[in-house]
Amino acid sequence: MPVIYFLRLAIACVFALAACGGGRTSLRTLDAADAAKTPDDGAHSATPDARANSDLTLAWDGPGDLHGEGLRDLACAGADCPAPSSCAPVSEICNGIDDDCDGVVDNDIAPIPCPGGGFRYCVAGQMSTCPTRCSVCVPGGQRVCFISYCSFWGLQTCASDGQSWGYCVEQRPVPSACASVASDKKHAPETEQCCIDNGFCCLDEFDLNHNGDTTELLGRCGDVLCAQ
Repeated sequence: MPVIYFLRLAIACVFALAACGGGRTSLRTLDAADAAKTPDDGAHSATPDARANSDLTLAWDGPGDLHGEGLRDLACAGADCPAPSSCAPVSEICNGIDDDCDGVVDNDIAPIPCPGGGFRYCVAGQMSTCPTRCSVCVPGGQRVCFISYCSFWGLQTCASDGQSWGYCVEQRPVPSACASVASDKKHAPETEQCCIDNGFCCLDEFDLNHNGDTTELLGRCGDVLCAQ
């Protein structure tokens, strides 16, 4: 029995030594393979860093380059950046264009004074025309009108915008050429006819020319009527 026991033990040791030797051989083989691969792996690992450094060198020359368009280009790398504006600012004029490149069309254009008063303004890319200040009568002009009390003679003054006549205001004294007629005939066609005959500009209140218009002017009205 002891002999058999020792034989079994010896066989077990032989197998154990063989296994340990094979393991060390495998480990040596693995270490050698790793050592052989190390230079290639190092080269590969160095390549991305070198490439990254190369890319950075192309995109950025240094801190002094990080301003203005250089900073914009770096920030926009790989993205769609807006194209730079091609607007060259000049003085704004009335033309429907943003001449001064401030994003607003035809702004800050001063109105132009008109000879007869009022102003011209920039509207839809064009300067407006001067306002009509004599569509009815010359501003400040006067005409004779007739009232039904006291002196029976009055004056109307054209409004400052030339669009209408003011109230008929009683006048005293009545011009001497028509004073007796106004006093005698009062509010009547004869008073208007005296006005016309003596060279005044008179309201045709009594339709003396029989044309049906009692708002027109008769007599010397060249300085009161608007020029045609």
